[in-house]
Amino acid sequence: MSVPEPAPEHPPAFVTQDMGPLPGQPSPADGGRPKRRLRSTDDRRVDDAYVQFAAPRGETRKVQIVRPFSVLSATTYSAAILPPLGLGYLASVLRNAGYPVGIIDAQGEDIFNIRRSACGNYNLQGLDTQALIGMIDPQTHVLGVSLMFSQEWLPQRDFIKEVRQAFPKMVIVVGGEHPTAFTEYTLRDCPEIDFVIAGEAELTFLELVHRLFHGRDVSDSPGISYVDENGAYVSTGFSNRITHIDTLPRPAWDLCKVENYFQPNWAMGIGMGRHMPILATRGCPYQCTLCSNPLMWTTRYLMRDPKDVVDEIEYLVKTYNANSIDFFDLTAIVKKDWTLAFCGELKRRDLNITWQLPSGTRSEALDQDTLTALYETGCRLITYAPESGSEETLKAIKKKLSLPRIVDSIRQAKRIGHTVKINLVMGFPDDRPSDIFKTVLFGVKMALLGADDCNLAIFSPYPGSELYERLRRENRIAPPDDKYFLSLLTYFDLTKTHTYSEHVGARTLVLTRILLLTVFYSLAYLAYPKRIVRVVSNLFKSKFKPSNVLEQRLFDIVVRNKRSRA
Repeated sequence: MSVPEPAPEHPPAFVTQDMGPLPGQPSPADGGRPKRRLRSTDDRRVDDAYVQFAAPRGETRKVQIVRPFSVLSATTYSAAILPPLGLGYLASVLRNAGYPVGIIDAQGEDIFNIRRSACGNYNLQGLDTQALIGMIDPQTHVLGVSLMFSQEWLPQRDFIKEVRQAFPKMVIVVGGEHPTAFTEYTLRDCPEIDFVIAGEAELTFLELVHRLFHGRDVSDSPGISYVDENGAYVSTGFSNRITHIDTLPRPAWDLCKVENYFQPNWAMGIGMGRHMPILATRGCPYQCTLCSNPLMWTTRYLMRDPKDVVDEIEYLVKTYNANSIDFFDLTAIVKKDWTLAFCGELKRRDLNITWQLPSGTRSEALDQDTLTALYETGCRLITYAPESGSEETLKAIKKKLSLPRIVDSIRQAKRIGHTVKINLVMGFPDDRPSDIFKTVLFGVKMALLGADDCNLAIFSPYPGSELYERLRRENRIAPPDDKYFLSLLTYFDLTKTHTYSEHVGARTLVLTRILLLTVFYSLAYLAYPKRIVRVVSNLFKSKFKPSNVLEQRLFDIVVRNKRSRA
């Protein structure tokens, strides 16, 4: 199909879905026999789970949830440092069920502590390992550790090993994107870990904690994996998807030092003040082969009630004096009716905020009406994720979008006044020089059209994605090891690359990346001279205020380098 058809306005929501073998289990490529597993839903209301999995009366042992220090390439050009939304949800659910719970957020506790790793490959930001261990309460019975990104695995694995040495009897549970994709590998590469939770974690973690605190058998607890005393890998599959997401409590921000995040730098989008994150939806209905979402979340897409979302925004404004809201959704804008209802409710409240869509979204629902409604309610950054300017590549990666439609949406967004960023990727396994050229031309066209920012990444086969599994089957990627995890640092580092394309070399990708970014931003400023005037005038203000993501990232680099040298 030369021009992919847009996704339907009402995307399918699958109640169960055959996901094939669980990560870490035998697959046909490994010579084993796959086990068919279904991703089921958990139809309980969260309030009912509080009663079912309540803490023992008078419980004094604690559950602490840790987000380790951030791990960046030593020469990264971009890295956001964000409040721990996932930890906030987990802690809130546990607390409502009666468990003494705390959050240790290494990034927020010491946000200006930036240092080079001993190996020289990374910059680490946040509390160091010994300081982190010092914050773990000796009364902690279960320690949950969030492991989101595989490129962070090596230093965070070392952190877990040192935690185990300090607390030999504590139960260590990990979850997140990385262990969901590499379940058995994570357990065997770091035997200090007791359990892995694969997939959506709130109710699964609550049930596991309940069983551990009551001394009950965990072998049939859904959504967990572990290595038993005989060295055998045991798994009960993925966590069930939570159906009633509107019954989830608000994140326990009171357990975090959110004030430390109200900095002018390291925002996910553009630093506009006191940023707070929010999720309006969970999952993504699409099946792009470069993305791990179909494994982590499945294609079940759930939207919260628009009124409930605005209630939470109003709570953040009144409680934390937030003036800017970042939507962390995988795909926030899918259904036009929902978007207009949300904007209508937000406009009615008159909360006087800005908000952003920094993660990347679709264009099908972003027409004149929707874009106008977004802008009138304070939306000031929209990130489009076309990924490629080549129709052939889009078809190969199952990115079902229409390039003419996304171009038209960006054109309308700029006319209305939105700041627009585009995300592009090159170097896919089937990319040819002609596909790279088309992507470059698309980027140039977007600069002339008025797009403010462009992120051009070199493809890395991310764990859990369909392309990763394909490259493993074709023996073009070795089984996961330290070298592979180091290779994932290319995303935000212009000095590193690796090619997985049979037709385009690594050096060509690096040079093309630098060339397009240079041309894009040259045109973005020269074709719109008012932007140059704006930057110059901002330099003479007492506080620099970036107007797009490039200016934000340059400001971030300056601050990070100053702190690193200090």
